[in-house]
Parts: sequence; C-alpha cells; structure tokens
Amino acid sequence: METNRRDFFRKVGQYSCLTVLVGGSAALVLKKRISMNGCNDNQFCRNCGKLSVCSLEPAKKELKSNAR
Repeated sequence: METNRRDFFRKVGQYSCLTVLVGGSAALVLKKRISMNGCNDNQFCRNCGKLSVCSLEPAKKELKSNAR
C-alpha cells in the first residue's frame, strides 16, 4: 500500500493528539493533581453518592467531620 501525503499528515495528527493526551495525563499524575486510584481531595466528598461506602482516607475524614 502506498502512503500519500494526506494519509501521512493524518497519521501525524493522530499520533500528536495521542502523545499530548498521554503526556498530559502523565504530567498530572506526577504532579499529584489527579490520582490513579480514585478521588484525591476531599473537596468532592461532600456531594459524592458513594461517600458512605468509600474506603479512601478523605472520605473517612469527611464522614468523621459530618458525624460531629
């Protein structure tokens, strides 16, 4: 199969987008702005529907603060 210019630039664009998405996600994980195992900050725990069954530490802290 012969590759023409249109296919070449389309593939370059696709791989560029993929690289940006993967690199951006990796950067956010490394800077600890997002967590790979779920919620990382308790700012979302107040409105979370799974708060009563969540085993993450911020959820436990939120439950303790609401029980007082």
